[in-house]
Amino acid sequence: MNPLEIIIIANGDEKSCGAEPLKLKTQINYLRQGMRLAYGEQLVVEFIDLNQTPVHPLAQKLVDEGRLFPLLLLNGEVKFEGGIPLLALKALLDQAGLVPIGN
Repeated sequence: MNPLEIIIIANGDEKSCGAEPLKLKTQINYLRQGMRLAYGEQLVVEFIDLNQTPVHPLAQKLVDEGRLFPLLLLNGEVKFEGGIPLLALKALLDQAGLVPIGN
């Protein structure tokens, strides 16, 4: 089975909301690490930081479309726009047939 590909595109320097806001790049790195631990080789996660690679072709296309960031794409298809709801992401991975390691 080929691994699923998740691409997250965001302005990594933006802050999240909450009691102790973190930069999005920090939160996304935590999310990537957690998904790598949970799903191993079943999943590849790439982060495109709009501040680091503003001319990335995919990012530029989505900016030109007027999309809201952060965006999450699964196998090239936009699944979440303007935020990444973790419970909905877990349900999406379940629907795709991914099984956490150790289950």
